[in-house]
Amino acid sequence: MSYVNNIIIVHGFLSTPRHHWFQWLRQQCEDANIRVFIPKMPMPRAPKPDKWLAQLSNTLDMPNEKTWFIGHSLGCITVLRYLSSLRGRLRVGGVILVSGFSEQIETHPELSDFTATQIDFDLLRKTINHRITILSSDDTVVAPRYTVKLREQLDAELYSFTGCGHFLDCDGFHQFPALNNILRDYLK
Repeated sequence: MSYVNNIIIVHGFLSTPRHHWFQWLRQQCEDANIRVFIPKMPMPRAPKPDKWLAQLSNTLDMPNEKTWFIGHSLGCITVLRYLSSLRGRLRVGGVILVSGFSEQIETHPELSDFTATQIDFDLLRKTINHRITILSSDDTVVAPRYTVKLREQLDAELYSFTGCGHFLDCDGFHQFPALNNILRDYLK
Protein backbone atom coordinates (compact mmCIF):
# COMPACT_ATOMS: atom_id res chain seq x y z
CA MET A 1 0.00 0.00 0.00
CA SER A 2 1.37 3.39 -0.89
CA TYR A 3 0.39 6.29 1.31
CA VAL A 4 -0.49 9.75 0.06
CA ASN A 5 0.29 11.66 3.25
CA ASN A 6 2.10 11.06 6.52
CA ILE A 7 0.81 12.19 9.90
CA ILE A 8 2.93 12.33 13.04
CA ILE A 9 0.97 12.69 16.29
CA VAL A 10 3.01 13.85 19.29
CA HIS A 11 1.40 13.26 22.66
CA GLY A 12 1.86 15.44 25.71
CA PHE A 13 2.82 15.38 29.37
CA LEU A 14 1.65 12.35 31.39
CA SER A 15 0.41 10.72 28.20
CA THR A 16 1.26 7.92 25.78
CA PRO A 17 0.25 7.01 22.21
CA ARG A 18 -2.60 4.92 23.69
CA HIS A 19 -4.31 7.81 25.49
CA HIS A 20 -7.14 10.13 24.51
CA TRP A 21 -8.11 10.29 20.80
CA PHE A 22 -4.77 9.33 19.28
CA GLN A 23 -5.53 5.72 18.31
CA TRP A 24 -8.99 6.67 17.05
CA LEU A 25 -7.50 9.34 14.77
CA ARG A 26 -4.85 6.90 13.60
CA GLN A 27 -7.55 4.46 12.51
CA GLN A 28 -9.54 7.18 10.73
CA CYS A 29 -6.44 8.27 8.82
CA GLU A 30 -5.26 4.77 7.96
CA ASP A 31 -8.74 3.96 6.65
CA ALA A 32 -8.21 6.91 4.27
CA ASN A 33 -4.80 5.64 3.11
CA ILE A 34 -2.85 8.06 5.30
CA ARG A 35 0.14 6.69 7.20
CA VAL A 36 0.26 7.65 10.89
CA PHE A 37 3.13 7.44 13.34
CA ILE A 38 2.69 8.16 17.06
CA PRO A 39 6.09 8.04 18.75
CA LYS A 40 6.20 7.12 22.42
CA MET A 41 7.92 10.07 23.99
CA PRO A 42 10.42 9.24 26.75
CA MET A 43 9.63 9.77 30.42
CA PRO A 44 6.22 11.41 29.94
CA ARG A 45 5.89 11.90 33.71
CA ALA A 46 9.21 13.78 33.95
CA PRO A 47 9.87 14.93 30.38
CA LYS A 48 13.08 16.58 29.24
CA PRO A 49 13.11 18.68 26.06
CA ASP A 50 16.40 17.29 24.76
CA LYS A 51 15.16 13.70 25.14
CA TRP A 52 11.85 14.47 23.41
CA LEU A 53 13.62 16.28 20.57
CA ALA A 54 16.05 13.37 20.19
CA GLN A 55 13.14 10.92 20.09
CA LEU A 56 11.64 12.73 17.10
CA SER A 57 15.00 13.23 15.39
CA ASN A 58 15.96 9.57 15.80
CA THR A 59 12.65 7.96 14.86
CA LEU A 60 11.16 10.09 12.09
CA ASP A 61 11.94 10.00 8.41
CA MET A 62 12.79 13.43 7.04
CA PRO A 63 9.46 15.27 6.75
CA ASN A 64 8.30 16.84 3.50
CA GLU A 65 5.31 18.70 2.09
CA LYS A 66 3.17 15.58 2.46
CA THR A 67 3.96 15.41 6.19
CA TRP A 68 1.62 16.81 8.80
CA PHE A 69 2.29 17.06 12.52
CA ILE A 70 -0.43 16.99 15.15
CA GLY A 71 0.66 17.97 18.63
CA HIS A 72 -1.33 17.83 21.82
CA SER A 73 -0.38 20.13 24.71
CA LEU A 74 3.34 19.58 25.41
CA GLY A 75 3.52 17.78 22.08
CA CYS A 76 2.88 21.13 20.35
CA ILE A 77 6.01 22.91 21.57
CA THR A 78 7.92 19.68 20.94
CA VAL A 79 6.80 19.66 17.30
CA LEU A 80 7.79 23.32 16.91
CA ARG A 81 11.20 22.73 18.51
CA TYR A 82 11.77 19.76 16.20
CA LEU A 83 10.83 21.72 13.08
CA SER A 84 13.02 24.62 14.25
CA SER A 85 15.94 22.22 14.64
CA LEU A 86 15.74 21.46 10.92
CA ARG A 87 16.66 25.11 10.26
CA GLY A 88 14.35 25.66 7.32
CA ARG A 89 15.98 23.00 5.13
CA LEU A 90 12.54 21.77 4.07
CA ARG A 91 8.84 22.53 4.05
CA VAL A 92 6.12 20.49 5.71
CA GLY A 93 2.46 20.23 4.81
CA GLY A 94 1.16 21.52 8.09
CA VAL A 95 0.77 21.43 11.83
CA ILE A 96 -2.33 21.14 13.96
CA LEU A 97 -1.63 22.20 17.52
CA VAL A 98 -4.25 21.18 20.08
CA SER A 99 -4.08 23.13 23.37
CA GLY A 100 -0.64 24.39 22.44
CA PHE A 101 1.60 26.88 24.18
CA SER A 102 4.98 28.51 23.61
CA GLU A 103 5.69 30.02 27.01
CA GLN A 104 5.71 28.78 30.58
CA ILE A 105 2.24 27.86 31.81
CA GLU A 106 1.32 28.38 35.44
CA THR A 107 -0.37 24.99 35.82
CA HIS A 108 2.85 23.09 35.08
CA PRO A 109 5.98 25.08 35.96
CA GLU A 110 7.93 21.80 35.80
CA LEU A 111 7.65 22.03 32.00
CA SER A 112 9.42 25.40 31.78
CA ASP A 113 12.54 23.85 30.19
CA PHE A 114 10.46 23.22 27.06
CA THR A 115 9.82 26.94 26.62
CA ALA A 116 13.19 28.27 27.83
CA THR A 117 14.69 28.32 24.32
CA GLN A 118 13.31 30.92 21.94
CA ILE A 119 11.51 29.58 18.88
CA ASP A 120 12.13 31.26 15.51
CA PHE A 121 8.52 31.82 14.50
CA ASP A 122 9.52 33.68 11.32
CA LEU A 123 11.33 30.55 10.17
CA LEU A 124 8.40 28.31 11.14
CA ARG A 125 5.92 30.45 9.21
CA LYS A 126 8.09 29.94 6.11
CA THR A 127 8.62 26.22 6.78
CA ILE A 128 5.05 25.12 7.58
CA ASN A 129 2.54 25.45 4.74
CA HIS A 130 -0.60 25.24 6.92
CA ARG A 131 -0.70 26.25 10.58
CA ILE A 132 -3.75 25.44 12.69
CA THR A 133 -4.40 25.85 16.40
CA ILE A 134 -7.25 24.37 18.40
CA LEU A 135 -8.40 25.45 21.85
CA SER A 136 -11.24 24.89 24.25
CA SER A 137 -12.56 27.92 26.13
CA ASP A 138 -12.74 25.87 29.34
CA ASP A 139 -9.25 24.34 29.21
CA THR A 140 -7.88 24.43 32.77
CA VAL A 141 -4.53 22.80 31.90
CA VAL A 142 -3.43 25.19 29.14
CA ALA A 143 -5.42 28.39 29.49
CA PRO A 144 -6.86 29.49 26.12
CA ARG A 145 -4.77 32.68 26.13
CA TYR A 146 -1.63 30.59 25.60
CA THR A 147 -3.04 28.95 22.49
CA VAL A 148 -4.26 32.33 21.22
CA LYS A 149 -0.75 33.74 21.64
CA LEU A 150 0.71 30.72 19.83
CA ARG A 151 -1.79 31.31 17.03
CA GLU A 152 -0.59 34.90 16.74
CA GLN A 153 3.09 33.91 16.76
CA LEU A 154 2.55 31.38 13.97
CA ASP A 155 -0.07 33.41 12.08
CA ALA A 156 -2.19 30.27 12.33
CA GLU A 157 -5.84 29.56 11.85
CA LEU A 158 -7.72 29.14 15.15
CA TYR A 159 -10.55 26.72 15.88
CA SER A 160 -12.21 27.44 19.21
CA PHE A 161 -14.47 24.97 21.00
CA THR A 162 -16.49 25.14 24.20
CA GLY A 163 -16.88 22.41 26.80
CA CYS A 164 -13.95 20.28 25.62
CA GLY A 165 -11.58 20.84 28.55
CA HIS A 166 -8.04 19.82 27.59
CA PHE A 167 -9.24 17.34 24.93
CA LEU A 168 -8.40 14.39 27.21
CA ASP A 169 -10.09 11.03 27.50
CA CYS A 170 -11.37 12.12 30.94
CA ASP A 171 -13.02 15.05 29.11
CA GLY A 172 -14.78 12.53 26.88
CA PHE A 173 -12.22 12.64 24.08
CA HIS A 174 -11.76 9.04 23.01
CA GLN A 175 -12.63 10.33 19.53
CA PHE A 176 -12.11 13.76 17.98
CA PRO A 177 -14.30 14.02 14.84
CA ALA A 178 -13.83 17.80 14.54
CA LEU A 179 -10.05 17.38 14.32
CA ASN A 180 -10.45 14.61 11.75
CA ASN A 181 -12.70 16.89 9.67
CA ILE A 182 -10.24 19.80 9.87
CA LEU A 183 -7.40 17.53 8.78
CA ARG A 184 -9.41 16.06 5.92
CA ASP A 185 -10.35 19.53 4.65
CA TYR A 186 -6.66 20.40 4.32
CA LEU A 187 -5.62 17.09 2.79
CA LYS A 188 -8.11 17.32 -0.10
